[in-house]
Amino acid sequence: MAASDDPISLHFFGVPRWADNNAFFPQKGFVLLAALLLSPGNTLTRQALAALLWEDVEQKRALANLRQLLSRLQQFGGNEPLLLASGSSLTAGPKAYRSDLGCFLGSISSTDIAIRKEGLLAVRGELLQACESGQEEFYLWLLSERGRLKSIFFSSVGQLLEDITRFGGQRSHEIAAIADCALTLEPDREETYRSVMAAYARLGDIGRYEHTSENLNRMLRLEARAPEPATLALRRRVRADLIDSEPEHLPKPRVEKMRVAFMLPSNADDSAAAPIVRSFIEDVANSLVRYRTFTVLAPHSTFAASAAGKQGQAVSLRPDYVVVTTVFADMRASLSLIAESTGEIVWSLEVSLSDHELPAIFRILSKQIAACLAETLEQRQIAPSRRHAAPAYLHLLQGQQLIKGKCDLPLLRRARAEFRKAVELDHGMAVARGRIAQTLQLEWLMLGGGDPHLLHRAKAEAEASVAIDAASGIGQWMCAVVALHQRDFDTSAEQFLEAEALAPNSADLLLQHADALAHFGQTDHAWERFERAIDLNPLAPDIYWWAGASIALKREEYTTAIELCGRMENDEPALRVLTVSHALGGDIDTARRYGDRLKENHPGMTARQISLLSPDRNPQVNEKLFQAYQLAGIK
Repeated sequence: MAASDDPISLHFFGVPRWADNNAFFPQKGFVLLAALLLSPGNTLTRQALAALLWEDVEQKRALANLRQLLSRLQQFGGNEPLLLASGSSLTAGPKAYRSDLGCFLGSISSTDIAIRKEGLLAVRGELLQACESGQEEFYLWLLSERGRLKSIFFSSVGQLLEDITRFGGQRSHEIAAIADCALTLEPDREETYRSVMAAYARLGDIGRYEHTSENLNRMLRLEARAPEPATLALRRRVRADLIDSEPEHLPKPRVEKMRVAFMLPSNADDSAAAPIVRSFIEDVANSLVRYRTFTVLAPHSTFAASAAGKQGQAVSLRPDYVVVTTVFADMRASLSLIAESTGEIVWSLEVSLSDHELPAIFRILSKQIAACLAETLEQRQIAPSRRHAAPAYLHLLQGQQLIKGKCDLPLLRRARAEFRKAVELDHGMAVARGRIAQTLQLEWLMLGGGDPHLLHRAKAEAEASVAIDAASGIGQWMCAVVALHQRDFDTSAEQFLEAEALAPNSADLLLQHADALAHFGQTDHAWERFERAIDLNPLAPDIYWWAGASIALKREEYTTAIELCGRMENDEPALRVLTVSHALGGDIDTARRYGDRLKENHPGMTARQISLLSPDRNPQVNEKLFQAYQLAGIK
């Protein structure tokens, strides 16, 4: 019998069918194979199958019918048998597992989200639809199995929606596919609508959340039903989150267009910079032309006018601002935006042009400088004499003081309350919005990554910080941290480079960048940045030693990781690092003691779930963590 290219050969959900539509597959063959797949061990005796398929026929005749059916089924499957015979028992064969039912059953216990999604999407209707018969035993068996499969299916749908949105990210299309499959199977199940709405809300996709909510309302009206209390609670919570995380943007009034000129880049000794640097600055200048609030003079003219002996021509260009680039011996480039009328440096940026970072710098810095430059120029036009209100600044300082010590949830929440007060008094305080994002992300991490709302709110606060002041760096820094935990590694790497370019001497930022580089697999560069952060902040708070220990763990320097954890006032946040370091270092007894504390902090979480909290680009790292947690007694 010709085989189909369809990887799923047998379809048990909906009206049963064989992949090759030109071949007639016996209906009782579908029932027999479904019974085998659904039985414990995928095995049944011949007598049990015969009784199920021919309930009203005497056993001898029923067994003869079964033999005939088995003979017919042998012509299907080709090199992969549909079933295997062993004495008086029959077992589902390899070809039977290549079915929608086999795919679904095999996906239930998988830890791979893609496999679980594929298994759920294979369910496209009731089990063995149109196979009902007048036989009571078969009817009761079918009714029971349909109920059991539905229960497993909807439980899996809810869990999968939680897992794919745990870290946020762009997963709306996947939610839509799962929702369509689940609602096709049972269109009036309110719990399904609620799970889908909650998933969209975790991603911040409010448009699709509202659309699903309206579809639910329409269904409830048709059925003359009121929403369940859990649905009302979800709607209240989402509304509260929206109010809490809604970004505020400063108004940008219309201004006269300013003229910006890029001067020819030079070395610190006033000699001409390398051609590659000139090309880079030209690319930066060309990226600014999309902004309408100022005019960028052509680099060809500005470079020529700023060359030696042509200062008069530079004046004739009538720039309001000039961008001066100086390259130092260690390939650090300093860019400054200078007001032509006063000589005031209104914005500056330092970036490394080393061989290691140059490709990424060329890819992202044009966009980053353009955004920061435009924001700086617009802000100077909006409020040239703006200063933060003194009470707001005091709350900011108090909040920052609270998060400088040990990592502790009550302190984090008190700090966030101070930052909130600062924002209420001064809506334009970008640093406070960035610090709120930091406290939300740290709380999310310390709670085991189980509340995606915290991560989503952190992202909203970080984006609000960037919108208020794109030149401060803290917004980009927190956007990068959130992107890392959402497994968007490329975006995270770019935003960390942007943030570090804006604040190259921020110890806190260097530390976070170091931690991210370790998750990217760049452990040597991570350790280098960690040492720079400690050099700038030698009497560091707990979070520094926690991050350093995590980097040492990635470098397989387990003794160093344990020693760094020992410098923390409170080792509670570093229990995962301590558990893994002792386990992989061979001290299993100590690892189990830390593992017991870890289980107390994350009740119900498996070793696999805890290992996946670490956002590593290389899946093998998570696998190694998983094995370490198992050694420590976490199942």
